[in-house]
Amino acid sequence: MAELIDPLGLQILRSHGAVLYDPALFRDRPGLFGALASARGLVVRNQTAVGPELLAAAPRLRVVGRLGAGLDNVDRPALEDRGIHLVYAPDAATASVAEFTLALILALFKDLGRAQRPTFRGGWDRSGYRGLEAWGKTVGILGLGRIGRAVADRAAALGMKVTAYHPRLGAGARDIGGTDAGGTRVALAPMDELLAGCDVLTLHLPLGPATRGLIGRRELRLMRPGSYLVNTSRGAVLDEEALYDALGAGHLAGAALDVRAREPPGARPPFGELPNVILTPHVAALTREAQERIAREVAAGVVEHLQAAGVESCREIMP
Repeated sequence: MAELIDPLGLQILRSHGAVLYDPALFRDRPGLFGALASARGLVVRNQTAVGPELLAAAPRLRVVGRLGAGLDNVDRPALEDRGIHLVYAPDAATASVAEFTLALILALFKDLGRAQRPTFRGGWDRSGYRGLEAWGKTVGILGLGRIGRAVADRAAALGMKVTAYHPRLGAGARDIGGTDAGGTRVALAPMDELLAGCDVLTLHLPLGPATRGLIGRRELRLMRPGSYLVNTSRGAVLDEEALYDALGAGHLAGAALDVRAREPPGARPPFGELPNVILTPHVAALTREAQERIAREVAAGVVEHLQAAGVESCREIMP
């Protein structure tokens, strides 16, 4: 086990045999590769790149468990070429990420960052505070998968209008006109129309060649002046330098980022200088409930596959 796992998942794995658990091993590439020489299974989060180089160091590997929904650090074709089974938990954190997204939207609308900073210093400036209501505002959802649909449900419950664009629907979205997303009626729109018509844009896309840098300078210019942007998907979907410039120029009213193109992100761009930005360290899915579900599903899946493959014990299963 090369990264952190909830104790419940570790207990499930250990019930099948000995487990080598080192949550910092992903930082030690030579140590990780050495441990993989005899490993039958590997469990990772999002920090370990599982590709041809790693797989070459793991000749006995039978299964990879990914603790979460995103697979941008896992080379699925490389696993398939080796006949290595993949276990992950695509829906286990949906509620947590959707709730976190709505929390960020509300924090931006209520201008909580600017309201609390002077108050912490002993101030009481009520005249400088002007928040917004979510009721009647339009949320644009870019990516209408599991989490996008869950955000749609929750936003609609707040009285927000919901529009969406999903890349796989393409230009035909204009003709479809709407879809049922978990009971909530969602108006579909072409991407440019979505950007221009929403009060807040929230990103819910996987990272891949088609989505990397999808929201850049052109797309940010299309957004309504005074609107907001939230990203809880993958940082590299967004051009961060372009966002910084759009915020600094006053075109966007604010942004909230739980994910970054590079994690940890370093000092560029210097979002911390801007009072209208909320930054969190990729924690949307880190609720107790979600992490227990993820650990349970992935650990149980790993053990089940190893047992089916005739591996009697998980001895040396995980680095």
